Amino acid sequence: MSKNKSLLICLIILFILGCKNEKKQNLIALSNEKQNEVNVYLKKQVQNTLGLAVAIVKEGQVIYENYLGKEDLNGKPVRKETIFPLYSLSKLITSTAVFQLVEQGKINLDDKLSLYIDKLPAKWGDIEVKNLLTHSSGLPDYNLMQGEVSDSKTMKVLIQNELRFKTGERWEYNQTNYWFLTKIIEKITGKSYESYVIENQFSNHNILFSSNFIDPIPNRSFKYTFNNDSKKWEKISLNFGKRANSAGGINLTLNEFIEWTQKFDKNKLINPNTKIKLWTPFEYEKPFYYEDEQDRFLYGWQQYSSNNAVSYGYTGGLVTGYRKFIDQNMTIIVLSNGLKDNPIHNNIINKIAGIIDENLIESR
Repeated sequence: MSKNKSLLICLIILFILGCKNEKKQNLIALSNEKQNEVNVYLKKQVQNTLGLAVAIVKEGQVIYENYLGKEDLNGKPVRKETIFPLYSLSKLITSTAVFQLVEQGKINLDDKLSLYIDKLPAKWGDIEVKNLLTHSSGLPDYNLMQGEVSDSKTMKVLIQNELRFKTGERWEYNQTNYWFLTKIIEKITGKSYESYVIENQFSNHNILFSSNFIDPIPNRSFKYTFNNDSKKWEKISLNFGKRANSAGGINLTLNEFIEWTQKFDKNKLINPNTKIKLWTPFEYEKPFYYEDEQDRFLYGWQQYSSNNAVSYGYTGGLVTGYRKFIDQNMTIIVLSNGLKDNPIHNNIINKIAGIIDENLIESR
């Protein structure tokens, strides 16, 4: 075969492969029209918040990423380097950590709480690991605002309280559940909660643990509220203490959260069978209601029956939102640092989902 003919064949093969790759990319690329529609919508929404960072991950690729508004009251813009507190979105990462240990056979969802935590009231003996993940424990909630109080003093006060309801009876949001999950993770692994999560979910160590929202940290944005009387934004200063890290103390840039999402989607954190269990609705004795409608709560995640579809995710601090549309192989992430009026993160997610896929346009 001549050199010219070999070269021609190589060029043809490269052309065919290039066309296939281009076709594959086009299947998940966001058209200019839809990108502009999302941009226009977000520019209106950012008027209700100080700053906003939004991403859409579809089929493992980032098809949209945008940063709008201000990081702080000095006018610094939201950028790729801006670190957002996830607030309760941290629970998604914590539940993943628990299920990693379940996969390894180091923990069972039916394990009793007393197996890992000593000197608990006898009436708390029937509480199981799964009850902590699903907020069905009935445990009293510790005082989140007293972040400076020691763990020992907090526990001493906590165990003097009765269960709020029979374990498994119903859903009740509770920070104690995730504090106890921290204790279980640390008891099993012999490591701090933070170290375990870093080693098993963030190998590049790009993660900030801090439930102290008073002390400044370079590039981290805080939560702000809008004073309608003065017409000015005001910083909210709270310190929930280290014990709140697993419930709401993880801070990430949007890119770092995207990387975590891609790992999760590629089954690098937990395997598909484990995800099925993670996303299995918990059966409460009394139904779980979301926005006055009966819905489902999963193992640290929430099910959303909206957009003519079922999606999984959670929200945090009334300012952050995360949603996975499984059938569309799409995740939408919304991080903000303050709101003027009502929470908008779920509205933003629902609207964007409908823009990307007309089958997800809200029917109500």
